[in-house]
Amino acid sequence: MVLNSPNERPVVPSRAAGDRRLIRLSIVVPLMLLVSPLSAPGVPSGASTTLEAGALRMRLDSTGQVSSMGDLLQGQEYLPPGQSAPLLSLVQQEGRTDRPTAMNVTQAGQELQLVYGGGEVTATIQVRVRSTHLVFELKALSGPTPKRILWGPFPTTIRETIGETVGVVRDDRFALGLQGLNPKTYAGASASGSGSNLYAYCEDRTRERRLPVGEVKDFLAPAVAGADAAVQGSSIALFGCRADQALEMIGRIEVAEGLPHPMLDGLWAKVSPEATRSYLIMPFDERNLDEVLAIARQAGLKYIYHMNPFKSWGHFELAPGEFPQGVVSLRRCVERAGQVGIRVGVHTLSNFIQPTDPYVSPVPHPRLARLGSSRLPGPIDAQATIIPIADPAPFRHRQWLSTAVLGQELVQYEAVSESQSWALLGCQRGAFGTTAAAHAAGADIGKLWDHSYRVFFPDLELQDEMAARLADLFNTTGLRQISFDGLEGCQVTGAAEYAEARFVKKCFDGWQQEVISDSSQLKHFTWHIHTRMNWGEPWGKAVREGMPEYRFKNQEYFRRNLLPPMLGWFQIQSASAQLEATSLDDVEWALAKCAALNAGCAWFTSLDVLRRLGQTNAILTAISQWDRARHTGAFSDAQRAHLREPGSEFHLEPAGEGRWRLTPLAFSHVFAYDSTRVATQPASAPTWEVDNRFAEQPLRFTLRVVPHQGGGAGGFIANPTFEVNGRQATFPVRLQPGEYLVAEGDGRGLVYDADWNLLRTTPANSAIPQLSNGRQTVRFRCEAAGGSTSPVQVRFKTLGPPQPVG
Repeated sequence: MVLNSPNERPVVPSRAAGDRRLIRLSIVVPLMLLVSPLSAPGVPSGASTTLEAGALRMRLDSTGQVSSMGDLLQGQEYLPPGQSAPLLSLVQQEGRTDRPTAMNVTQAGQELQLVYGGGEVTATIQVRVRSTHLVFELKALSGPTPKRILWGPFPTTIRETIGETVGVVRDDRFALGLQGLNPKTYAGASASGSGSNLYAYCEDRTRERRLPVGEVKDFLAPAVAGADAAVQGSSIALFGCRADQALEMIGRIEVAEGLPHPMLDGLWAKVSPEATRSYLIMPFDERNLDEVLAIARQAGLKYIYHMNPFKSWGHFELAPGEFPQGVVSLRRCVERAGQVGIRVGVHTLSNFIQPTDPYVSPVPHPRLARLGSSRLPGPIDAQATIIPIADPAPFRHRQWLSTAVLGQELVQYEAVSESQSWALLGCQRGAFGTTAAAHAAGADIGKLWDHSYRVFFPDLELQDEMAARLADLFNTTGLRQISFDGLEGCQVTGAAEYAEARFVKKCFDGWQQEVISDSSQLKHFTWHIHTRMNWGEPWGKAVREGMPEYRFKNQEYFRRNLLPPMLGWFQIQSASAQLEATSLDDVEWALAKCAALNAGCAWFTSLDVLRRLGQTNAILTAISQWDRARHTGAFSDAQRAHLREPGSEFHLEPAGEGRWRLTPLAFSHVFAYDSTRVATQPASAPTWEVDNRFAEQPLRFTLRVVPHQGGGAGGFIANPTFEVNGRQATFPVRLQPGEYLVAEGDGRGLVYDADWNLLRTTPANSAIPQLSNGRQTVRFRCEAAGGSTSPVQVRFKTLGPPQPVG
């Protein structure tokens, strides 16, 4: 099965109850006496149990160890020879790991009782057999509460494809998978010497515990209330199936077990073609929305995405400059976009709270997350800049905002005294708009968690409130896309991956419409909620240079973990002192890679940039044509393989309804030229070796006069001349710093400014030289004038024969 192929989609069931068959048990006792579990309330220990579901056969021995795990249909064993694994182990508070020593089958074969040690601890596990998978749930636990329970790890001989996050391992024929069935049950897969391991675990959070969080190595995580804090209720699903059915199987498990199963226009999001749609990231408001929508439509994009719509993170109040009537303004934008078939999304930093937010100023919320707390050994007045504290430990982690909370006052401090009596030094009272006040001896003082983004964080309960705010914003306005950036901030609650899953799930459960989501962190449970991941950032780099290897490496991660492919964010930018303006060639490079991988991407830009760029129309049209060809499955497998080749580039143009022409391109590396040196030493004019791997064709090039790096105007160049095999052509033109001269082989030179606006056209003084097939030498020279030198850069382009697409 090819993920997201419009012509080949897995069949995913509707949300109906799963098949609740009783366990199929094969009981082996001394003298080979077969005992049916359906005829007796229990089976004595000393029996082994075989469970079958779908293509999975799993055998548990009399001590609760998995002794066989394999393909029921083909009879293939996947448990490594000589290995076994406990169904469930208990990690005790002192760190000891206890494996079960005996197993009983009770409740007409629907429960397993695992015995630990001498019998002082038992675990009751409910077993459910579905038509496709097995379910194990820890229902009860006697004896001391362990700090962690471990499902497995279950070793397998499969090593070909290990989906570390989704918890599925595959070879070319068979897949074995383990799914955690609630947010508190972490699961995944890892490589091992024999092949791979499937595992899951659940932490006891009913009591305080110390653990590393970020740069803090010994954070005292607070206890968590509620059923999700206990290890009881932890549950997993195990399945086996054909390798090409693994994704479909997870969809069936989601439906059967009530896991999140997001849909997009009637299809499960993981297989919907909508999951890999590219989208436009651009600021908008009610005044400029029509122009933004027109741009999106010209580019054939169905989603526009606002990068920073909020006045502050925390309450998620909208920026009044862009949305003066708050949610009413944004809802009008969403409705206007919907009228032309475009959906709207917003970016957020998840549980980050800015100091200007009402959760902080003018009265700090009592549930802001703390790194730790202490007491005042004596009273202080409202003017004190040295604040004595009983315990300095929490405050030594100064982080970025170095903020203490005292009642309804926030205090920023510069240092902690290095010896007793302990005190906060250099205190700024009434920080962040709070009010300085006197405080009595014994008053509580806490160190607030903060971050390099200069934000604070909520505790777990306040985080729930923030999730509810986000869900309400989406429901009130009709928003349809979100990225949970900064999701790692949830870990400061001390609840690790559970906190991340809880935040995302509360949003998902609260949404009343289908929403595309991704995040900065992908974990096992949130895999079920997020439509896709779209990693790869463009900041401060040209399109081809913005983390390309990282983007391509991510595709392998997505493949391993059964995710729709996405290629990240690309920035369309105008010229600056540091970067060239984005060109059509740049954009087509990225679009070709998207087509090769059947991946979408995000285009980040602004109206100001697009108004300045001379190639805006060509760029938007290219995005539309490439994406349409990709979504209609127009590229053949051979063409997609060609598009994937390193260094390959292409141009696509329409050739009728549902048809295109794909032209291979080859660019040389960028040749540099020092015009001042050549003017004084003509014999040093450079010769460049150019390789034309296609048929003979006219010389094509892009010449750029590099702006003066010192900030001055620099000098212009004139009369650039190219010579190949004794034939030369000169372009009678003067080029200022930042300008381009482009020749496309038709005898003309096109002069553009730094933002690719066409300034003028000049013909060459003679026929353009031809490039033969193979390697040949190009000699170049030009005149330098007008003050300090401006370097010249030249890149040559050759074209291959067009290929029909579609």
